[in-house]
Amino acid sequence: MRWPYLALLVGVFACSSASSASDPSAAPVSPTFGTGDGGASKEGGAIEECAAETKDIFLLTDQNLLYSFHPPTLAFKSIGILKCPTGGATPTSMAVDRQGIAWIRHSDASIWKVNTRDLACQGTTFEAPGDGESFNKFGMGFASTSKGSSNELLFLSDNAGGGLARLDTRTSKMSFVGAYSGALEGKTSELTGTGDGKLYGFFVTAPAQIAEISKGTGEILSTKELANVFAGNAWAFSFYAGDFYIYTSSDSTGSGPPLGGGGSDVTRYRPSDGTIQIVKQKVGFKIVGAGV
Repeated sequence: MRWPYLALLVGVFACSSASSASDPSAAPVSPTFGTGDGGASKEGGAIEECAAETKDIFLLTDQNLLYSFHPPTLAFKSIGILKCPTGGATPTSMAVDRQGIAWIRHSDASIWKVNTRDLACQGTTFEAPGDGESFNKFGMGFASTSKGSSNELLFLSDNAGGGLARLDTRTSKMSFVGAYSGALEGKTSELTGTGDGKLYGFFVTAPAQIAEISKGTGEILSTKELANVFAGNAWAFSFYAGDFYIYTSSDSTGSGPPLGGGGSDVTRYRPSDGTIQIVKQKVGFKIVGAGV
C-alpha cells in the first residue's frame, strides 16, 4: 500500500515444512488467478515459522497502529502502536515474513523490522537510491520460491513505474529484476505472494487491476480489471485462503479520500467465482500496509 502515494505490500503465503529451493525466475505462465492454498508466511529471527498467532493478515495504519485482520469473520484486533525510533518518519509500505517479522518502509526511505508479537523494532542497513531515482519509493511483498516452499524472496515495486526488484534480506542490497510489460509498463503497484509461489501486483490504474508478475523478469503474465475499485490516496494488498483483499482510501470516482472520512474500505476479489465485493466499508482508520 502507499501513503500518500507509496505502495505497501501485504503478502499471505502457505506454510509448509518443505525446504526445497527453486529457481525464482521459473514463474509459471498462467492466466489463472489465486490458485494455491493461501495461508500465511513469514521469515526471520528466532521465532517459530508460521506460528498460529501469525496466520492472520497484519494491517498497518498511517498513525503507526498495527492490527490483525481475520478474513473468515472480518474481525479486526488492535495489536499496538509501533514505536520505532524513526525521527518522525511515517510508515508507507509493509511486508511480513514467515516468522511474523514485519518489514516496514518509512517516509525517510528507511526499512525497519518489527516483531508482530511484541512490536520490538530492529533497524536495517538498507540504503535507498536518491530522491527522484527509481526505487527511492516502493511497495513490497514476500513470495515463496515455489509452491509449498518455506524459502521466500522480498520483492519491491517502484512507485515511479520502474518495475520490479528484489531485496536481499541478509545484506539489505537491492537488485533490479525487470520492467513491467504491456499496458502496465510504467505503472505503480503493490505486491503480494500466494501459496503456490506466484507473485501478484495491485496496479494503480482506473479502475485498478490485479496482475500476475514473473518473479524472474517482471513480465506481466495475466491481468484482471477490478470494476469500481480505485486506489485513492492510500492502498494495500494481501492474499488469504484463495482470495485477494484490497485496502483502498478513495471516493466513488477514485479522485480523493473517502467521502466524509471514515478510513479505508476492504474489498475482496474471489478468483474462484470472479466476484468483487466490498466486505468492510470505512473501517475507521487509513490502512497503508498489509502482510501475512
